[in-house]
Amino acid sequence: MATIPQHRRQPIRPVAQNRDLEKFYNGQLRGLIRLMASSVESALIPVLRRHYTADSFLTDLIKVALQQAAEQFFSSTLGDQYRRLAQTVVSRADSESSEAFVEQINRAIGIDMSQLMTRESLGDYFDASVESNVALIRSLTSDYFDDIQREVMDSILRGDSVTTLTRNLQHVTGATYRRAELIAVDQTVKIRSDITGRRQQSAGITRFRWSTSQDSRVSGNPVGKYPSAKIKCFVIARADVGYGPGVYLWSRGAQFNGETGLYPGRAHIRCRCGAIPQIQGLDYQ
Repeated sequence: MATIPQHRRQPIRPVAQNRDLEKFYNGQLRGLIRLMASSVESALIPVLRRHYTADSFLTDLIKVALQQAAEQFFSSTLGDQYRRLAQTVVSRADSESSEAFVEQINRAIGIDMSQLMTRESLGDYFDASVESNVALIRSLTSDYFDDIQREVMDSILRGDSVTTLTRNLQHVTGATYRRAELIAVDQTVKIRSDITGRRQQSAGITRFRWSTSQDSRVSGNPVGKYPSAKIKCFVIARADVGYGPGVYLWSRGAQFNGETGLYPGRAHIRCRCGAIPQIQGLDYQ
């Protein structure tokens, strides 16, 4: 690692979470869901209105209508769009995380870490992360049409009216919107966390301090909203495993209640914790 200047440094502060990327990702997924809902409405609802009452071929007609509604969303053209979206999200997460890390270190000790980082070293991670997000987008699509078909059949079995059935389908769409929001939040946080860890390690940093968001939503906070959470980030950020309170090795991560290899941003779904780099010669000897 580069020689550290001998002047007094400022404390290395947690990186403020920027939600622009999360909002962008969620917005793109919501647009996809709106298109799917519109396709279902155009292909399925007319069939239900014409044939809903005691038609022995209704099930077959529904399946054909849903197949027509879903067909375009599994085309190679849409597949290319899913991949471009995933690539954009991963690329933006890399840029934001890397810039934040460089600024974080430069502000504290006056070293430009950009010279110690190479994008090529993360090539395999980029590819894997893109593929993972493409799979999530595809599953969001396939699950939506499966859930729509299931809800239609259940409504028929219950004897619901077309009006009630249509309202039930809107509930399916609403649940899919919520899943899209979860994907956008969880994936952007995880990608940033992964890149932060790799950037720090590529710069020769072997330890990090676990930093929570320090509010009532921190998992395990005894006076917070989730005191009984399975993974208690509140406790992890204060535990001392031999390197100081909340300090862990990048090579091992933290552990809690039988869970091992825990890292900020990946400890649980919607984990908002961050990793503050610990610099040898300043934070420890």
